[in-house]
Amino acid sequence: MLGKLLKNELKHSGRYVITIYSVTAAVVAFMAIGILTKVTWIGVLCSVLLNFVAVAILLVTLIAVVKNFYESLYTNLGYLSFTLPVKCSSLLLSKVIISFFWIILSYVIAGLCVAMVGLNAKAQAGEQFSGLFDLLDMSGLREMIPSGATMAAIIAFAVVMILMHILTLVGFIYFSVTIANTRPLQGHSLLFGLLTFLGSYGVGYAISTKLTYSLPLSVYVTTEKIGLAFEKMSFGGENQLFSFGLGGTLFIALAALGLLFFTGWIMEHKVNIK
Repeated sequence: MLGKLLKNELKHSGRYVITIYSVTAAVVAFMAIGILTKVTWIGVLCSVLLNFVAVAILLVTLIAVVKNFYESLYTNLGYLSFTLPVKCSSLLLSKVIISFFWIILSYVIAGLCVAMVGLNAKAQAGEQFSGLFDLLDMSGLREMIPSGATMAAIIAFAVVMILMHILTLVGFIYFSVTIANTRPLQGHSLLFGLLTFLGSYGVGYAISTKLTYSLPLSVYVTTEKIGLAFEKMSFGGENQLFSFGLGGTLFIALAALGLLFFTGWIMEHKVNIK
């Protein structure tokens, strides 16, 4: 049954983001023409547009995730959703999975937009771009560039951090929307949903920031490796490019996961369908 829920959820939620994806594809295609033909004004125009599009994709997708969750559960469609022969936890899980899919896809597309802007800059700069590497050699900064294996590990770590960030957003958003649609708050669900999100997210990140700097758990990066250290985050450590405190990120992600479980319980016992 989860497979059917995922299929229907993907189909229903896709209509919210298809427009911005289509716009992105059109701009990228136009920029590709500019790069191939080396027409400067096309490249410049598309670079500006793609920077805006990259931001718009992330915002539109986030709004779509909220809108789809609310409309499919807490409007008239909610009667249909909650009368399906499935548990509320399955309904919630399907929405979480599809939300992850759209948000991750949006991150990928936004990243491709930035990459296209870089490719266009390289095409426009020509030999000046290659001279940048000579400048790095002369200044000694090139020696600070991590090795290939280290870069791969950094990318993997960044992916994990992004997934935890998505979990945090989805968890706090779904909890806020759901709590705002319980009977005492339903008369002003939009207001209470916004206040709940700002309040819970704000408090959560205040605690997270404190734990990031105070807990003895961090990841450090050198030119040769990335490793885990049971010590506080430090700046300018010996041979370190940078370090990152993990305590706050783990806390906020676990808090979001707990809120998702609580959201499932509220859906099962406390939600009032309009």
